[in-house]
Amino acid sequence: MTRAATPPILLQLQNPDSLSTQAAALRSLKNETIGHEQRKEAWIRWGILPILAQVLSTRQSSPGKTAASGRNGAASRDPPSPTTEADKACLQAIIILGSLAQGGAAFLSPIFASGTLSILLTILSAPDCPRFFVLPILRTLNNVADRLPLQSQQQGRKDTRLADLLFSTDHVGALSRIIAQDYTAHHDVAAIELAAALVGKLCTEEAHKAILADCGVLDALAVKLASFIVAQGFVLPGAEAHVQAPGALGALPPPAPPSARLAPILRAVTVIVEHSKWRAEHFLSSPGIRTVFPKQVPEFAPADVKRGPWGSTYLSGSAVPRQTGANPLEYFLPPVPLSAGKPSVSVANFPPLGPQASHRRHSHSFPSPFALLDNPGTADDEENAVIPWLLYVLRAEGGMARLMAARLVTVLFRLSLTRKHRVAMLCYLVIPILLRMLDKDYAVLGDAEGCPDGGLIPPADRLREEAPAVLATLVIDDQELQKHAVEGGAIKRLSQLLKETYNPLHENAQPMWSADGSDGGDDGDTETRPPDCRLGARGFAPRHCHVMRYRENILKALAALVPFKDEYRKAVCENGVVPYIIDSLKPCPRDPPADTANPKNTAVDGNPTPTLLAACGAARMLTRSVSVLRTSLIDAGVAPPLFVLIRHPDIDVQIAATSVICNLALDFSPMKEAIISAEILPVLCEHAHSTNTKLRIESLWALKHVACNSTNDVKIKIVESLGSGWIKHIITQDPTAALAQRGIDEEGDNGAGTGMSRANSAGEQVNLLNPVDPSPERDDDLKMADTMPPSKMSLEMFLPDATRRRRLALHGDLDQSTQARQDDIAVQEQTFDLIRNLICGPGASEMIDHLFREIGQDVLLDALTDKLRPRAIALPPRRDTATPPQRALQVPTEILVSVTYVIIHLAAGLPWHRQLLVSHRDLLRHLVGYFNHNHRDVRINCVWVVINLTYEDDASDREGCRERASTLRSMGVMDRLASLEDDPDLDVRERTKTAQHLVKSMVS
Repeated sequence: MTRAATPPILLQLQNPDSLSTQAAALRSLKNETIGHEQRKEAWIRWGILPILAQVLSTRQSSPGKTAASGRNGAASRDPPSPTTEADKACLQAIIILGSLAQGGAAFLSPIFASGTLSILLTILSAPDCPRFFVLPILRTLNNVADRLPLQSQQQGRKDTRLADLLFSTDHVGALSRIIAQDYTAHHDVAAIELAAALVGKLCTEEAHKAILADCGVLDALAVKLASFIVAQGFVLPGAEAHVQAPGALGALPPPAPPSARLAPILRAVTVIVEHSKWRAEHFLSSPGIRTVFPKQVPEFAPADVKRGPWGSTYLSGSAVPRQTGANPLEYFLPPVPLSAGKPSVSVANFPPLGPQASHRRHSHSFPSPFALLDNPGTADDEENAVIPWLLYVLRAEGGMARLMAARLVTVLFRLSLTRKHRVAMLCYLVIPILLRMLDKDYAVLGDAEGCPDGGLIPPADRLREEAPAVLATLVIDDQELQKHAVEGGAIKRLSQLLKETYNPLHENAQPMWSADGSDGGDDGDTETRPPDCRLGARGFAPRHCHVMRYRENILKALAALVPFKDEYRKAVCENGVVPYIIDSLKPCPRDPPADTANPKNTAVDGNPTPTLLAACGAARMLTRSVSVLRTSLIDAGVAPPLFVLIRHPDIDVQIAATSVICNLALDFSPMKEAIISAEILPVLCEHAHSTNTKLRIESLWALKHVACNSTNDVKIKIVESLGSGWIKHIITQDPTAALAQRGIDEEGDNGAGTGMSRANSAGEQVNLLNPVDPSPERDDDLKMADTMPPSKMSLEMFLPDATRRRRLALHGDLDQSTQARQDDIAVQEQTFDLIRNLICGPGASEMIDHLFREIGQDVLLDALTDKLRPRAIALPPRRDTATPPQRALQVPTEILVSVTYVIIHLAAGLPWHRQLLVSHRDLLRHLVGYFNHNHRDVRINCVWVVINLTYEDDASDREGCRERASTLRSMGVMDRLASLEDDPDLDVRERTKTAQHLVKSMVS
């Protein structure tokens, strides 16, 4: 069949006689291509994109004479339509480009290659961009963003090319200006919502979120939320009197019109603030929120306000702020039963008389010395009025606005920015609504209201797709919320929905017959065409991507419900979903199917990377149960797909699969032998050398479990695979070195007042070198989880905008450096734990000798000693002091616990192993300094070292025990043990008695 001849329109566009001819040809091309996918494909091959890029570049380099507004076309004097032929041609080119993007994922590759998106953003970012360009450009960008997830999912990674362009410093200002304009005309409403939708679709990277918070987009979105608050009549009483306060807008924002949609604004705010308390506080302290929800400043009785002789006022020593009462928005929320053990709202509003009452409800914005006395225990009283407003919206609105309100309030709750008693409201108000959204008959009013994908998926389906993810975020790590969700039937509903995601898809996306024989694919000379004239891969159908995301979110919700209760894990198994979870662990085949537009949706088709990660999370939670591990998971064959995923090309999948193998390798697990026999140990050892810190930690954790109570040949294989040089390098590192250098630098920059500390979210100085030790009661499985700062409204809430931005940048840098330090500590901690498991159990003495030979006896003992050595750094000298000041450095508690465990096992070895410890010049001398450590594990480990060193295995070791006991006594160990006789921990007290008895019996 002959190829279609080149159309006359193409010749007119390539060699236009005039601008009017070019505009007319583009208009004809627009009418010809809209709604005709095969014509779009043909025009791509004919080279329409370079022509469109040339037309747009003309407008970019030679802007029209339209009056500049300075606000992206917000001025009313801009004409409603283009008046020049150049602008008309440019407008038609923008519309054609948007129509091409609607053709599907195959068109994205040539569009990106043509550079037209960068040109569009340059036009949009220009100060004189006419308003009639704004909506078409935003619609085109949204069309591209909607189809980015439809691209081939084998690559695993999200496509951030458009986000990198849009959120760059050159173009992000355009977003801020568009969102910041008032809700005046329909054009402005649509532009604001389209710009917010772009943020909601594209903002997934932490770097992009930080830029949007810093450049003013987050503050502009907050003003838009304030407009909805004004329109609904929820401005706090008396707010008008504070609109001129520092940091406020100066006036109440105009109310949002009835046609404006709340869901896109809520979504955009949520994606920016999630996972960062500092960005969330930046949002809550924004001028828009502070204008409609001003901080309630405590009032004092007239008798408490005194006037000094210098004319200023001060508070008497007995001044007590009057109680401001509950937030007025609380009265719009229904009463809910209080949770067991939770203080009631009325008790919080009417505290008992006494010393505690004198410190309650001090506002950080109140400029008095009493603000410094704010009791951290009263942080529960501090909550922004946005929280009850969101709960009201959750109950009053419908559709996507309801879900986005639930998502934002969930994010703020997870970031500890809500009152503690909100847990009860979340149990009774939020969870039932989220569970109701899972039902098939849940009605979604309106058309594609608030949907982020341009209507590719019906609104009801998109709502059900996202609801499980919000539920998962809400209930994770909270047993009471999990209890209410399970009692509401969450496990049963989610289990049924997971099964339904494997139902065959009935969608026909076959291309229509064409008279010229074109089937939608390129003809023979595809490779010879330039990238902007060559279609990319077809990608997947929207329905298929929806099902994959739905499956992913359901798996997340199931995993979030079962981490603590074995009965919940058994309920998941009883609902028959374990085989489906195992099927979700199977990746997509390396060779994509020929017809990606019509996948069969079977286990053979596999799953994209996000679904694999969610399935690994669900499998990891289920493997916490001994009974489930020994029955359901083994029967379903959980191990083989994990052994495949641990070699997956995506490193995040490797990390997730390794975290499941950590549980499978536990000593009671029947899968431990399968891991050893499947040659997984070399892979784990290879991953332990990875540059990715998380993969190193998970791999070492799994190796630690494998080594526990294994035979010596397995342990020796682990040591050989890791390499003695690598182990030596890890255990000899100083975990405080980088921190000490940073402290010196800050001391030189900041002066004496803040030398080794920084302000936290409450404006308090926090010592970076000696952080507070984590709670010892934390479960090992949760030890590596991220922790949130304590719930407290920040002083940052009431600072000028420039200072807010500086604090935002500071907290971002501090978060990164703190995480890097924690990762380094965790790697060393897991390495010492691995050594501990290598030298315990049957054949421990032989393994101690093996490590001494491989690593070096002196190297290992010196490394242990170095971790116990007291540290101090010399700070820069000062003019007012004769000697340079010094600052003490505390070794991280995690390292101390791991190191002392290793010493315990060395002390339980052969007599000559014990003698090595005693004869070392510094090891025990440094250990004596930790008998009174504030962490009970360190204290009891020190006592166990004494017990093992003085315990008599047989008569031949009696003299050695006496010598060791005498040496310990000369070091002052008996005095240290005496100080532990009244230790608050029972185990420490009992072990202390044993140690004292052994030492005394040997010395006497």
